[in-house]
Amino acid sequence: MKTVISASRRSDIPAFYLNWFKDAIRAGFVDVANPLYPQQSRKVDLSPDSVSWIVFWSRNYARFLKEPDFFSAYQLFFHFTILPQSKLEPRALPLPKALHQMEKLTALFGPERIIWRYDPLVFWQEAGTLHSNHNPQHFKELCHTMASFGITRCYTSLAHPYAKFIHRFKLTFPQNRLMHPEPSLQQRLLSEMAEIAAIKGIELFSCSNDRLLSIKGIKKGHCIDGNLLRRLVPETKISIARMPTRKDCGCTKSIDIGDYRTQPCGFGCLYCYANPKWEKTKVTHRP
Repeated sequence: MKTVISASRRSDIPAFYLNWFKDAIRAGFVDVANPLYPQQSRKVDLSPDSVSWIVFWSRNYARFLKEPDFFSAYQLFFHFTILPQSKLEPRALPLPKALHQMEKLTALFGPERIIWRYDPLVFWQEAGTLHSNHNPQHFKELCHTMASFGITRCYTSLAHPYAKFIHRFKLTFPQNRLMHPEPSLQQRLLSEMAEIAAIKGIELFSCSNDRLLSIKGIKKGHCIDGNLLRRLVPETKISIARMPTRKDCGCTKSIDIGDYRTQPCGFGCLYCYANPKWEKTKVTHRP
């Protein structure tokens, strides 16, 4: 069986470290540090003889789209995070640019190889009013546009209350209070989203939030989905063994490359678990 490379849950490689990844492809291997014990590393074979699929994760595919044929020896799959911009995502790509990139990706690779990520959803109280980075009208408009590209899968989740996220939020917005929506609000919100998506032929999947599966129209997400990849290219054999990365994760076996510490994501989103070098300045100034 060949390997599935995840590029990556640890940083936005397409947006910030694509040249590094291309150099690794040319070399035929990459050294990957253990995220818990960085002094330990493993050499990962990147040759086409060993790797079948590369699964990309990003908020910005501009650099990738300049030279997509570089990866022609591999099968490619894409996660593309597109959310309405809020103060939690100060450097996120403006929606028109993101949608233009999505249109190009679907034209080049087909919508069946792309997952639109509308996550994580975050809620906070500001001056006594509940706010969120989720906007129902924007979600409806995004579903309409995604459907026009042929996209049929949308992954969503509620932000996990990681200790460093709570700390960052308090530090950046001391007058606001981070909120976790009550079950009744979760039910109403996700039901509404599922209905809006379904009208446009888009299925809504829950990523690592199994408590949402009781809501009609919500399916369990598998970000690395060996069964789906096998269906897309039946002649390429890959593992379908489950290999979760956290609670409720439905992913199958893959190898994550990149490094949390030496390759911090430049977007500076407050809720991101993958950026230990986050600083307040990253979210108070636009580049």
